[in-house]
Amino acid sequence: MSYIIEPMPLISFLEDGKLRLPRFQRKATWDKKQNFELAISVFQDYPVGVVIINQEQKISWLLDGRQRRSALSSMRDNPVELYEWARSYIGFGKTADELEVKSKYWEKVERYLQTEEVTDNDEDDVNQYGEEDESDAEENSFDSAKQRRGLQTLLDIILMVHQNKPSGSKWEQTFDFKKYFSRLKYAPVKNNSKIDPKALRRFILELLKAIEQENDGERTQDFFIEYYLQNFDVKDQDKFEKDVSIKWDNILNSLDVIDRSEKVFTDARIGIIRLTNATPLDAQNIFSRINRGGTQLKAEELLSAKPYWNKSVNLTDPAVMERIKEMYRNLGIPAPDSIVRWDIAATFISRIKDENLIFDTYEDVRKKKEISMDEISLGFKLLSSIYAQGMSNKQVNELEQNENIKWEYDIDELIQQLNTVCSILLADTFFKFYQSWKRPITKLMGNAIALEFLTIIWLDWKERGCPSTVSGETKALQRDARILFDKLVFEYATKTWRGSGDSKMSSDIKNWKQRVTAVASEDWKNFITGACTGNYNGQDTTVKILKPVLYYYYAITDCSPINQVNVSFDVDHIIPKERFVGNTMVTKTYRDSLINLALLPTKDNISKKAKALNEITDSWLKLQISTYTGIEEKDFDQYSDIANISLLYNKRSKLFTTAFMSNRTTALSK
Repeated sequence: MSYIIEPMPLISFLEDGKLRLPRFQRKATWDKKQNFELAISVFQDYPVGVVIINQEQKISWLLDGRQRRSALSSMRDNPVELYEWARSYIGFGKTADELEVKSKYWEKVERYLQTEEVTDNDEDDVNQYGEEDESDAEENSFDSAKQRRGLQTLLDIILMVHQNKPSGSKWEQTFDFKKYFSRLKYAPVKNNSKIDPKALRRFILELLKAIEQENDGERTQDFFIEYYLQNFDVKDQDKFEKDVSIKWDNILNSLDVIDRSEKVFTDARIGIIRLTNATPLDAQNIFSRINRGGTQLKAEELLSAKPYWNKSVNLTDPAVMERIKEMYRNLGIPAPDSIVRWDIAATFISRIKDENLIFDTYEDVRKKKEISMDEISLGFKLLSSIYAQGMSNKQVNELEQNENIKWEYDIDELIQQLNTVCSILLADTFFKFYQSWKRPITKLMGNAIALEFLTIIWLDWKERGCPSTVSGETKALQRDARILFDKLVFEYATKTWRGSGDSKMSSDIKNWKQRVTAVASEDWKNFITGACTGNYNGQDTTVKILKPVLYYYYAITDCSPINQVNVSFDVDHIIPKERFVGNTMVTKTYRDSLINLALLPTKDNISKKAKALNEITDSWLKLQISTYTGIEEKDFDQYSDIANISLLYNKRSKLFTTAFMSNRTTALSK
């Protein structure tokens, strides 16, 4: 990888038609405040930021700076939109007189320039430039008179558009000559001849250029009228000429303001970091070092700007095509005409039919018409886990070197295989009980463990000859899956699944046959004994590490949520944790020990709050607690007193010991 840092004329950056946007684009998050503050910087002749461009195979991709570019384009191309930003930011009404607009404008702008407000969620909030060499000081010094003229130009744009009457934009009305011409270039018939502000501005720039070339730069009524007559078919020339005469002062002012505005953008510069053949890791590191407050670039975003991932794929499955279209709708950008490899990987997880066993359904995100970067990322990582035996960014990149992947049909076949594996798992009694709790492995123990689980079981399925119907091989696969799940829960709880998730998971996949060997019963016994007192191997247990153990406990004891549909569960303390504060008679480790934790429906858990068992009056909640703790309602008084923690220990430690010594053995041997 190589790179250069260079200034670029702002207009060149905005008009570069060869600069391509990545396949993936974040939703626009800049608001009117951020947009107008950027406008202040532009017209104040301040640096307007740094963007990152990656050049690969003679194609330039805008990796970071899309929203900045969009805002800059809008403020240059559309005076009406810039006016709306100003009205929101400055705080004046549509009927305010010019004196009020001017007064509020200078007050707000000067206050902003004095305080130098910083917005936390500015995607491209960057360190502008480093220290200057003395030789560059004169070139980069600020001209206060020029800065004041720039800010005055910004105000003049606002006043040019502002109309203190309900009839609308004064600027658009000034050039509204539709009744004199059959069609105007800036009032297209397809838009009901409504004036297009962007087209009007372009027309004025063309007019100014013609004035320079054909009229020695003199802005006269005669030339203005003649220009219209040459370019459009006139219906009533006399009335047109009279209207121009009446509006001439406003017309001259508009020509002057648009001319000065364009000069501001002509003189402005933007910083460009131009990378060549950057890896996603290089691009991420560079981004993080220049961007103080922006959202970190994801590897999958950077991949969307690489030629390999932008190669078209012939796809005919309507369901997959609709899922891809939905993704782009939720991204807030038009769906591209063609489907490329990046689209296939980005929607890969959504095609796996695991019924929430391994992966989240992301239903909440979809209801909001949004997308989950986690879901997109998992698609790439699962593909690399299968094809490159690991989920690191480096291994995701290695997919580009895998010439054996036939994207037109290999991925479809892989999806069918993974769905077959999932259907075999879901037919198993143990996984039916676990799945009923609606806590996918990704949420229970993390993405790396979930990817390892599915990848290894898929490898095991392949090793067993790809069975699809009930047979000895499918039963053996289910048993191996239970053994692997058991091992993953144990390693998570005992913190032996630690270190780099990327390297651990990669090593486990390469040695996958060793992973489907059962954890020794004695090891589980030692852990449960320690977890019930709240300390294992000299370290206090936590709710986080015990959560998977609890779900596992309910699965091996054949316990499912009672009369609950689409309900989520939380871990809750039986004796409220607040009762342990300042209590010197009870060992504090019992607070987050296994015997003091149980699962409760989230809604009911909220209503329980910090109540002891005997303080609960709701009969439905009492039933839930009895079911999931093993404590009968008649004993609630006894187990509400923290002084009786030993009784709680005696009762519940037996439940866990029996489950992990007896039920677990039965579950693994079926």
